[in-house]
Amino acid sequence: MNDNLSVSEIVSKSFSYIFKDIKKIFRESFFTVLLLTIIFNGLYFLVLKSIATKFTFFIIFALMGLIISTIAYKVHRDILLNQTVFNPLLKMFDFTNIRYLFYSTLISSLALSPVFLKYYLDRNEINTLFGADSRYVVLLLIPTIYIAFKLILILPKVSLNKSISIFTGKEFNNFSSKLFLIFLIITLAFILPTYLIFALQVYFLEHLQGAYKFLKPFFDFMSFFVSYLNYAAVFAALSYSYKAIKK
Repeated sequence: MNDNLSVSEIVSKSFSYIFKDIKKIFRESFFTVLLLTIIFNGLYFLVLKSIATKFTFFIIFALMGLIISTIAYKVHRDILLNQTVFNPLLKMFDFTNIRYLFYSTLISSLALSPVFLKYYLDRNEINTLFGADSRYVVLLLIPTIYIAFKLILILPKVSLNKSISIFTGKEFNNFSSKLFLIFLIITLAFILPTYLIFALQVYFLEHLQGAYKFLKPFFDFMSFFVSYLNYAAVFAALSYSYKAIKK
C-alpha cells in the first residue's frame, strides 16, 4: 500500500476541485441545493404548525441524507472514473446511493457513539459506568473517531459499486490521522462563511423581522450552498486519498 499520502496535496486538490470553476459548481449544484432548501423549509413550516412528529424528522433527515449521498456519488465518479454525472438527483433512490448512505451513517454513528451513550446516561440520570464517572465517556471519542477514519476509505469503493468486507479487517487503512487532519482543515475553512451567513440571519431576525420572513429561504439556500461546497471538498478529499493509496 502506498504510504506517501500528502495532506497538503490532498487538501490543495480538493479545494481546486470546487473552486477552479465556481460558476460550473453553482450550476451543477443548483437543483440539489434548492431541493435541500425546500425540504428544510418544509420541515420548518411543519414544526411551526406543530405538525411535525418524530417520524417526520426521520423521513426528512433520511431524504436529506440521500441527497447528500448523491453529491458523493457525483464527486467520486468524476474524480475516480472521469465520469460526468449530469443529474445526480436521479440517483437518489438508486441502490448504490442507498448503500452509500448506509455505510456513511454506520461510520458516522461509530465515530459519535460515545456522544449517544453520554446522552442516554444523562437522560436516565446514570452518573457512573463500570464504576467510572460518566463524564469520562466522551474520552471514548478518541478511539471511535480513530477507527472511523481507518474505515472511511470504503466510501469511494461503495460509490464505485465495489464489494466491501468490513469484518475481515481488509478495509482498514493506515492513514487515519492524516485523513482526520484533512477533514479538519477542510471543515475549518468553511466555518467563516457559515458564521457570516448565520450572523446576517441573526441581524435581520433582530432588526428587520419583516424582511427576514422573505429573506430566510435565500439565507437557507446560501447556507446549503456553502454546505454543498464543504461536502464536495470532503468527498473530493476522499476520492483523491483513495486514488493516491491505490496507485
